[in-house]
Amino acid sequence: MKRPHVVALVLSLAASVAAPLLAQRASPAVYDASRMVRIEGPVTKVEWATPHTFVFLNAKDAAGAVVNWAVRVGSPEDLERSGWTSGTLRAGDVVVVEGAPATGASRQVAARSVVLKAGNRRLFAAGAAPRAAASGAPAPRGADGRVRLGALPGQKGYWAAASARALTENTSTAVRMNDDGLLANLADADRVAPFQPWAKALYLYRQRTRLKDDPMARCYPPGGPRQFLIPGGFQFVEQPALGRILVLLGGGNRNWRVIYTDGRPPEQAAEAVLTFYGTSVGRWEKDTLVVESSGYNERFWLTSGGLPHTEALRLVERFSRPNLGTLRYEVTVDDPRTYTRQWTGGWTVQWVPDAEMREAFCEDTPELAVVQ
Repeated sequence: MKRPHVVALVLSLAASVAAPLLAQRASPAVYDASRMVRIEGPVTKVEWATPHTFVFLNAKDAAGAVVNWAVRVGSPEDLERSGWTSGTLRAGDVVVVEGAPATGASRQVAARSVVLKAGNRRLFAAGAAPRAAASGAPAPRGADGRVRLGALPGQKGYWAAASARALTENTSTAVRMNDDGLLANLADADRVAPFQPWAKALYLYRQRTRLKDDPMARCYPPGGPRQFLIPGGFQFVEQPALGRILVLLGGGNRNWRVIYTDGRPPEQAAEAVLTFYGTSVGRWEKDTLVVESSGYNERFWLTSGGLPHTEALRLVERFSRPNLGTLRYEVTVDDPRTYTRQWTGGWTVQWVPDAEMREAFCEDTPELAVVQ
C-alpha cells in the first residue's frame, strides 16, 4: 500500500495574520482520487455553502511561506445530520485533513477525513450516505392501488444517492470513472454512448479539459437525466386531480419539472420555447411511469462528465418502485444529430424516509472563488 504524500505543515497562530492571498475566479476543482495529501493547521474560516461546505486553513509550504488551503467537506445538510453545529469548528482550531488534492496548481482538497487535533476527535469522514429505507418493504400504494413514487399523505421522504456517477449506455461491464464523471481511460469513450464523430470529439474535449465548462458550475439547471444525479436529492409530488406530477429538486437552485398526466399528446408545440427540462408527458403502464420528453435547449450537459446533445433530443424515461427503498430509473436517448442510434442507460436511487429535502441554492461558493 502506498503511503499518502504528506504536505509538510508546521503552523503557528501567526499564520492567521499573514498577508492576504489574492483570490481568482475559477471553474470548480476536479479532484485526483488516485492521490492523497495530509495537511495540518489552524482554521481561518468555515464557509457553509451549497452544495459543499469549505474549511479554510493556513499552512507553510516547502519554502516556509504561509499558504491558505480550501478543504471541501460534506454538504451542509449532511454535516448537520452527522451532528455539526456552528460551534463545531472555529477559527484557530487546529485540524488534520486527509484527502484528494485538486488537479493543477489550485490549493484545494476534497476531504476524506477531518480530525480536530485537540482530543483527536474525528469531525468528518467521507462516504456517509443518507439513511436509506429497508429495501425489502413493499412499495407504498395510494387509494387507487397504484404505486406511489413519493411519500403517502402525512408521511415524508425523498430520493437521494444514485447508484451511478453519470449516464452511460447499458453494457455488460461498467465504465470506470470518478465521482465527477471523468473517465479512468479515455479509450472507453466509445463504451459511454454511440457518438457521432463531432459529439465524441466534444465529449473528449470536455474530458481532457477537466469539465472546466460545466454549465452547472455557473448555476445553470441540471436538465435531462442529470437532475436525478445531483446532490440534494429529489421528490415526486403526485397531483392526479390536476393531471400532473411535479419533480422537485433539492439541488439545482430548487428547480422543478412538470410531468403532465392529463392525456395530452407528447409532442412539443412548434412555437414552444425550448427549455432545460423540456415538455414532459407521462402515462402509467401497470406500475411503471413512462415519460416522453422533447423541446430541450442546448445550454446544459446531459449528465456529469460532459455528454452533449442537440435540440433534436427526445427522451423516454421509465420510473418504477420495486420496493419501498428503491427507485429504478431507465432512460432511452434519441438524438440522431448527436448519436448514431438510440441507446439506453439508467441507475437506481435510494429512498430517504422521514426526512425533508434541505434548502439548497447555487451560490458563489469558495469552490468558484478560491485561493490559487
